[in-house]
Parts: sequence; C-alpha cells; structure tokens
Amino acid sequence: MLQTIICLGCGRVLDQASNAIRRHAKLMNTALGYVRKGVATEEQISYFGSRLVESFNEAQTAWDAYREHLTEHGLLPRP
Repeated sequence: MLQTIICLGCGRVLDQASNAIRRHAKLMNTALGYVRKGVATEEQISYFGSRLVESFNEAQTAWDAYREHLTEHGLLPRP
C-alpha cells in the first residue's frame, strides 16, 4: 500500500497549531509587559493567570493534533 507522506490537511493542521501557539505567545507577552512595567492589577493578574492556562492548553491540543496527523502519515513514530 502506497502511503501519502503529506497532504493538504498537513498544512491546515499545522496552521491551526501555529496560530494557537502565536495566540498564547501574544497573551504571554502582553502579560509580561504589564509585569515589566509594574502596572499589573490583581484583576489583570487573575485574568492573565487563568487565560494563559487556557491558551496553553489550546496550543497543546492543537500541537498534539498536528503530531497525530504526522504520525498517521508515518512521518513520526507513535509516542
């Protein structure tokens, strides 16, 4: 059986993972900016704390989907 090494779905899944990681990085950099300036309020700290966990989990889920997609193509071994 001939196995497809890559497909158009590879790009779609990679884009989803990359975008999720960029969203997390943007949020983290915004939070770090407040911390560096020393202007973060308790409310902002609470918001960023919960939102950073959420965005990290979204990025991890998207990255896991990308890894699984590449595994299905035989490019990566099963973890």
